[in-house]
Amino acid sequence: MSGSGNVYELRRWMYMHRDANGRVTKEYIAGLETFMHQADSTPLALESGKMFCPCRKCNNSKLANRENVWKHLINRGFTPNYYIWFQHGEGYNNYDQNEASSSNSNFQEEPVALHLHNEPSYHQEEQMVDFDRVHDMVTDAFVAHDEDEEPNIDAKKFYEMLNAANQPLYSGCREGLSKLSLAARMMNIKTDHNLPESCMNEWADLFKEYLPEDNVSADSYYEIQKLVYSLGLPSEMIDVCIDNCMIYWGNDEKLEECRFCKKPRFKPQGRGRNRVPYQRMWYLPITDRLKRLYQSEQTAGKMRWHAEHTQTDGEMTHPSDARAWKHFNKVYPEFASNIRNVYLGLCTDGFSPFGMSGRQYSLWPVFLTPYNLPPEMCMQRELLFLTILIPGPKHPKRSLDVFLQPLIKELKDLWSTGERTYDCSTKTNFTMRAMLLWTISDFPAYGMLSGWTTHGRLACPYCNGATDAFQLKNGRKTSWFDCHRRFLPIGHPYRRNKTLFRHKRVVRDTPPPYLTGEETEKQLDYYGVLETVPRGGNWHVPPNMPDSYGVHHNWHKKSIFWELPYWKDLLLRHNLDVMHIEKNFFENIMNTILNVPGKTKDNIKSRLDLPDICSRSELHINSNGQVPVPIFRLSSEKKSVLFNWVASEVKFPDGYVSNLSRCVEKGQKFSGMKSHDCHVFMQRLLPFAFAELLPTNVHEALAGIGAFFRDLSTRTLKVEVVEQLQENIPILLCNLEKIFPPGFFDVMEHLAVHLPYEALLRGPVHYGWMYQYERAMKYLKGKAKNLAKVEGSIIAGSLTEETSHFTSYYFASKVRTRKRAPRRYDDGGVAPTYAVAGVPDIFSQIGRLGGKSKRFGGRVKKTLIVHTPIFYLIVRIH
Repeated sequence: MSGSGNVYELRRWMYMHRDANGRVTKEYIAGLETFMHQADSTPLALESGKMFCPCRKCNNSKLANRENVWKHLINRGFTPNYYIWFQHGEGYNNYDQNEASSSNSNFQEEPVALHLHNEPSYHQEEQMVDFDRVHDMVTDAFVAHDEDEEPNIDAKKFYEMLNAANQPLYSGCREGLSKLSLAARMMNIKTDHNLPESCMNEWADLFKEYLPEDNVSADSYYEIQKLVYSLGLPSEMIDVCIDNCMIYWGNDEKLEECRFCKKPRFKPQGRGRNRVPYQRMWYLPITDRLKRLYQSEQTAGKMRWHAEHTQTDGEMTHPSDARAWKHFNKVYPEFASNIRNVYLGLCTDGFSPFGMSGRQYSLWPVFLTPYNLPPEMCMQRELLFLTILIPGPKHPKRSLDVFLQPLIKELKDLWSTGERTYDCSTKTNFTMRAMLLWTISDFPAYGMLSGWTTHGRLACPYCNGATDAFQLKNGRKTSWFDCHRRFLPIGHPYRRNKTLFRHKRVVRDTPPPYLTGEETEKQLDYYGVLETVPRGGNWHVPPNMPDSYGVHHNWHKKSIFWELPYWKDLLLRHNLDVMHIEKNFFENIMNTILNVPGKTKDNIKSRLDLPDICSRSELHINSNGQVPVPIFRLSSEKKSVLFNWVASEVKFPDGYVSNLSRCVEKGQKFSGMKSHDCHVFMQRLLPFAFAELLPTNVHEALAGIGAFFRDLSTRTLKVEVVEQLQENIPILLCNLEKIFPPGFFDVMEHLAVHLPYEALLRGPVHYGWMYQYERAMKYLKGKAKNLAKVEGSIIAGSLTEETSHFTSYYFASKVRTRKRAPRRYDDGGVAPTYAVAGVPDIFSQIGRLGGKSKRFGGRVKKTLIVHTPIFYLIVRIH
């Protein structure tokens, strides 16, 4: 091309792709025909019939035929700043000297400005694009292939989906409305609102009736499922022994009866019928789900965040900033060198799909989540991948390893050989490998995953066999009273105290050492601890327990995770769940202070144990059988003050916590408090709630525990703060031991002493607690539409949601989805002020009216107007 005029003005049409209604502009189509004529005349196109595709996705890196280049440019537009068609036969010598000079002087600035104002970049597209990009969705779901080869099965699926994306919904419909786009939108609405299939069938009928007669919309939800089936991810059904002894998988896939209990695999059936097993588990391979993260433009680039972000010295905002992650990378530098390799966390817990009042039924989902992503994306519900669903109604108990076999096999393959994966952010293929960082669970499931029994005198996995816990004579329970002085600094006065703790006891012991992975494995071998899978899921009975079980150790099995070749090199293999520890700690405190019958730890048995353990004559039962009132118990009047304060005066921001006033039961106790309610009360109210209701020493001891959990749960952890918490928590627990009876201290109070150590290894606690997984299980419970087939119903809903979540990335920005829903109260955000010269950014905050309007005098009004931006500026400066 040659002629007068600036090239950027002449080709402004390239980045005026669509009008306000989402239609391709006439100027763009006319200019595109000019471009195609120029591209057709290049030697490459004349010789091979192919040309480089300059669309925003291909970016001149792929060859395609004329038809596909046209389609790409119609649907996606040109790659940014491609004003001079270098790859299609042009160069600066096509222009006269003055024009080239003018073009060159503006090349670094003007094209960028035009691009930003006329065509969104890929990073902006999620917020700005105004049409559904179903073509991009299909091409991301199916990795590119050579179009000259005979299409394989995946390629045929790709072409079928592409045809559905190209098929207009009806003749004359707006650009972008296709059979596939409507199906994807309907599926997204179903999953966002958890609608039943009957509702979707009625919606399909409604669309069919109201759209023009020649429309090709789906007739039913079943047809929608068939249409988007190819976008889904795989799942497998594996038969299970009725007693959870084994699974019919691998070498045992063709067995007809259990190798251990000899019970049959299939139900008795009449002739000619399909054979139905007694029990099945569901397995959803993780490899395909990880590959999907790299195939989607919304997540592919973010998967490198863990290695590309800059850490502030002494701060931890992500597990990659903490010691366990860094230690692993140091031990396995080859794995760490490819920053696209995936770091995973595993979580499992049980729930009943029928609720607490329904029949007993225990379902156990197993989740995997990638930690590569930045904090704002990591741990989102869409990225908690359901991998295994262990069927009910039986609790898996110690047979959990039997169900984990397919997952462990896949994790070993991902570690050793990896999987060939396409990264759409760099448009390259690479071998993706993955490793498992740790597991997350409540304390009972901790024992199922780790193999260390979490009840009895040796319940603490960190103290191992070197515990000071003991059995209460009258209470018949294990107490961890006076087990924390050994964690105090040498020379601390509490170590020498013989009256406030156990009788005449001076503590000189040091804390038990934290065992490394190699030391733990040697301990397992020393006591002859065996694996579950070769011996059956019901092998763990008392006669088969290892030597010294319950005396020197609590190992009941060697966990299946030890099959992972790197497991012994991890600093943190299993997380203690801060959520449940904090909740149980809080409930023990409140039930004891309020003297709740049946739940208080200060009961008759506890008082009977006191004389034998510690010197607290003021709490001993006297000769008349009277039980003295302790200083930590609230009187009826003070209870009323506390409950009235919580019910009428305590106010939190909307959505911060549930209505605590509803948890006050007849002025006697708190009931119905969820884990998050306990979390908020413990950290925000406990530090000052009893300041005027209890003696100073009791209030300060309780306030210290509340502040400890508050400082531990911050989003950004400072290493020096966590180290200080590690020094303080033994003192805080000893302060409680000076006040409460020995029966108060169960294993939940003791585990708090190990939480700072784990935080130093893992990073912020929200990467290792159960809150997000508990919410995910609540959503799984809601997917059980067919209560006669609970497991299949949940899996079907989960697979649909995975597909729906992937398709929602490609919806126009105006489409409302669950992820794009506005906040309950939207202040409007921040208004740009750079457009008006001289306006400082302190005026960028947009406010909204709140409450009833009031009339002020002129002087007061002017004062308020001036104060508001000044206060905001002070906050900004600080």
